[in-house]
Amino acid sequence: MPRSRRTVARTIPIALSILFAGALQPAHAAPPSAIDELDRLVKARAQESSDPGVLVNMSELYLDLGQEGYTDATQRRAAFDEGARIAKRALDLQEANADAHYLYAANLGSAAQLKGRTASALIVRELKMHVTRALELQKDHAPALHMMGRMLDELPWILGGDAEAALRYPKQAVQADPRYEHARLDLAKAYLKRHDVAAARLELHTLLESAPASHHGAVSRYQTEGRTLLGSLQKREMRQP
Repeated sequence: MPRSRRTVARTIPIALSILFAGALQPAHAAPPSAIDELDRLVKARAQESSDPGVLVNMSELYLDLGQEGYTDATQRRAAFDEGARIAKRALDLQEANADAHYLYAANLGSAAQLKGRTASALIVRELKMHVTRALELQKDHAPALHMMGRMLDELPWILGGDAEAALRYPKQAVQADPRYEHARLDLAKAYLKRHDVAAARLELHTLLESAPASHHGAVSRYQTEGRTLLGSLQKREMRQP
């Protein structure tokens, strides 16, 4: 295998792992209401519904529980798999559904990373295709903007990585949803990666000052990480002459 292809083959699984790493670390138990709501829908056989809105709601619940609800790896894998399957059913019923495209990509990518499956160029291409379609349908879809930014930042250029565009997407995500903590934290990290400490500090302050103080009774992992990151920046500045 040529050296360039070997490099890309190694980079793809690493990039996918980084892309979904933040989404695959549950910070706290999901609210009982989310688990109860999903149980109610499953008992009502809502997964067989012909209403795309019902299916999108279920897919989002599975994604949320896989990310921040379940702690057992088997439960989380099953949640992502089922979330992807239900989102795909929603797309079969209504292709022009931005939420369904995003949720299919988010669940599929999360499941692939959690299973430790080696990401192929085909998987990456499928993820990008669905996120791109979501943005074609709704240009201010904040989660899709965020996901696209992360992909462009972590993927090698041969698979469509683009450092300049990677910064633009999280900016648009927080403009579309100013309370989107995960996107704002990633935007701060993107600025730090580009050595723009002042811009990173501004985003971290915004994250800590404007975000809700708690999530279901617990401080969000994004606020916690943002506070730690801001503290490290302040300590670094104090050590400078």
